[in-house]
Amino acid sequence: MKVCFHGTAEELDRVSGRRLMILLTFRDLPRLRVFALLHPRTLKHPYNGLFRLCADLAEDEGGVHG
Repeated sequence: MKVCFHGTAEELDRVSGRRLMILLTFRDLPRLRVFALLHPRTLKHPYNGLFRLCADLAEDEGGVHG
């Protein structure tokens, strides 16, 4: 799944520095899903001087993370 986050350089640095993300689900069980953040890339957003971080998310199956 491809996702994009918009924000300042500092905000996106926090996101891109993480290898795993935990997302809350609305109706699915379990309520928490863990995703690996793959191939992050930061682009200058054309509006308001913000940046855009785009990445691929892959659902993590509980494997070993080095």
